[in-house]
Amino acid sequence: MLQLQEFLQEKIRYDQLNLDELIELANCYTDQNTDEYKILELTLNQLLTQYLNKAKNYISK
Repeated sequence: MLQLQEFLQEKIRYDQLNLDELIELANCYTDQNTDEYKILELTLNQLLTQYLNKAKNYISK
């Protein structure tokens, strides 16, 4: 979770996150009312945005 918070605080880049670990966390934190779930959801949304922007930049070259 600390790494996710660091990502959300822009202390680490999106490509420093391990996708397999994020999937494992998503399987562990399924209760939408927990802080961990909310942090994970924010991280995944931000991560997807980063990858989509990277793909968009690649395509538009």
